[in-house]
Amino acid sequence: MIVFLVLLIIAIAVGALLATLMVRDAGYVLISYDGATVETSLWFALAAALALVLVVYAVVLLTRRVLGGGSAISGWVRSRRTTTARNRTVRGLMLLAEERWQEAGEAFEASAERVDTPLFNHLAAARAASEQGRVEERDAILKKAREATPEAAFAVNLVRAELQQSAGQWRASLDTLGPLRSEAPRHPVVIKRLFEAHKALDDWEAVAELASELPKDAQADDVQTAIWRARLTRSRQSADAAEHARKAWKSIPKKLRTDEQLLLDFVDAVAADAPDEAEAALRQALKGGWRDAWVRRYGKLDADPGKQLARAVVWSKQHPDDPVLLLTLGRLANATGDAAKAREYLEASLSREEDAEALEELAAVCAATGDAVAANGHYRHALRLKP
Repeated sequence: MIVFLVLLIIAIAVGALLATLMVRDAGYVLISYDGATVETSLWFALAAALALVLVVYAVVLLTRRVLGGGSAISGWVRSRRTTTARNRTVRGLMLLAEERWQEAGEAFEASAERVDTPLFNHLAAARAASEQGRVEERDAILKKAREATPEAAFAVNLVRAELQQSAGQWRASLDTLGPLRSEAPRHPVVIKRLFEAHKALDDWEAVAELASELPKDAQADDVQTAIWRARLTRSRQSADAAEHARKAWKSIPKKLRTDEQLLLDFVDAVAADAPDEAEAALRQALKGGWRDAWVRRYGKLDADPGKQLARAVVWSKQHPDDPVLLLTLGRLANATGDAAKAREYLEASLSREEDAEALEELAAVCAATGDAVAANGHYRHALRLKP
């Protein structure tokens, strides 16, 4: 406030001084150029000069604002596009969580080029494509991800291997993982993916080798099961398969013997030389837990079909509507020579669940009893059910 008053007093004093000077003497200014002359008072000339300076200043200021405004508009447009891309990415995440794969993929790809982290968008879009079974589109998107962020090529290929395995492309995943293994031999995720691929392909020798490289706390029981499966698989290739399998089985921890596939590996290893031992192993296992795969394998054993049938009949009282058990009963009845009973069991199994194996067994029974028409019909039906 004081500063304002001081400035006001100074302005009044200067104004009074100028007014006094103007009254005392107006002055004289003459401008002549190319035969033309302009005459005016000194004070008017000074006022005109000041006005001209102010006009020039105003023009310069306006020009700057106009030119600067273009940058501001461009910046606003860029900001708007970035915000839109960010919103699309968020929407993509929501759609991904809702398993709306196609819409999610479109949202991620539409915004990938306008976000700060296009890698994330490409990887999410690739996952959405993979969930739809669109393998070529998935691989094309992953290629774009590598091109957009070359330094992330290793991570992108890891994701590719994961998506390949999720799609059941186990051998293709091995091709992807091979170079990664060479680049980072001890990378835990690479080792884990290799382990899963070889396990899915029943390459138990490779599984056993990789198991020792897995972290100690990673799938401990699964790793041990895989190692024992490898040993049982090797035992089947030896001259005395049953004896080697017995020794391996006795060494297996009890908690692992309930593994469905591990028991079947043991049964397969001893079934040829010791079918009664294989039958006893399956029978004991079925007391502790009912598994369709074990029941199905029981009907294929070449032990004593009469005794097996009697035991299976007892089981049928506890599981009267089990289609797999009815299939096993049909096989065993057929093995004992009772074609009529076998047909009855097999038809009962098929009335509860369509199964290619049951149809093939029924077709064989019909063919053996001279019903060629029914046999051909069942064979054709079985072929339609097979993948």
